[in-house]
Amino acid sequence: MRAESRMPPPTNPIAHALTERDSVFVTGATGFLGAAVVQRLRARGIAVHALVRSVEAARELAQQGCVLHAGDLTDRGSVLRACAAAAVDARARGGALLVVHSGALISYQTRERAAAVRINVEGTQHVLDAARASRAARLLFVSSVVAVGESKDGRAIDETAPFNLGHLGVHYTDTKRAAEELVLAATDALDVVVVNPGAIFGPATGRSNTLKFLKGLADGRGPIAAPPGTISVVGIGDTADGTVLALERGRRGERYVLVERYLPTIELFATIAGAVGGRAARFVVPRWLLACAIPFARAWDALSPIELAPPQALKMLGCELRLDGAKAKRELGWTPEPFDDVLRATVVELRKRGDLPPG
Repeated sequence: MRAESRMPPPTNPIAHALTERDSVFVTGATGFLGAAVVQRLRARGIAVHALVRSVEAARELAQQGCVLHAGDLTDRGSVLRACAAAAVDARARGGALLVVHSGALISYQTRERAAAVRINVEGTQHVLDAARASRAARLLFVSSVVAVGESKDGRAIDETAPFNLGHLGVHYTDTKRAAEELVLAATDALDVVVVNPGAIFGPATGRSNTLKFLKGLADGRGPIAAPPGTISVVGIGDTADGTVLALERGRRGERYVLVERYLPTIELFATIAGAVGGRAARFVVPRWLLACAIPFARAWDALSPIELAPPQALKMLGCELRLDGAKAKRELGWTPEPFDDVLRATVVELRKRGDLPPG
């Protein structure tokens, strides 16, 4: 049973009630979260204009009734044109333009630092420019908990915590934080809201690292050791719901952490192993050993790029990402499902699709 009946009503009034007259310009619409947000918008009859690098590869969005615009976040002109088209559509029907910027490069590969800056930082500036030029009623930016920070004393942190991960030199973390700062700095000129999801779980497709990990556990190839950090988790459906709620109810210039709970990584591995019938990790890698491994991984990566666990990913595995989603629950009326239920539903769906062996 979901938690709606146990949650108090949201404290925030609706700032921008979405109607069928409105148009939402979405970046990252072919991604895991972006696609789920689009599904929710289209289910309510709201027009969606999506920026896509390949119209041919985004046929599923077209089948849902989305208007596709060929372009790229690194191409300012294409972003401006697509956003302007969405604005024309909205005003022709007497509605407003809203923007959901979920497009990003999620990568810990050393060689992709420059690309991360172009896509995550410069691309975000292009979206901000387009939203201003098209007089968008609101822009919602999908950030991440890594742009918030980590706990240093074992207690959960929230949206007010000072950012303390810059010393790691992880380009995904650095560029998401920089992009978020650009968005929040635009608050005076533009109605902006930010959401910060944790690690998102759900029945992903394709080359998802989460899907690879689940398959490995189900096949008995799970790791015997777990990293020493803590991870904040949330379901894909709940993240999409929280994003749309923030689009409508979020307060201007505010951030909303979207996490259901946080778990030490060894507990997360055990929970996943139990759901798929795999082997749980037996012990936690000592922090000193993880720290010693990073210089060796960096040297190896310089000779031959590491795909599975590059040096920057190893740095993040030791972080204590203990985030609190109370603000989103309180202000937006967000009611995420328990993570155990999300995981069970994910395994059922993946087995139904044949992506996991029968239980």
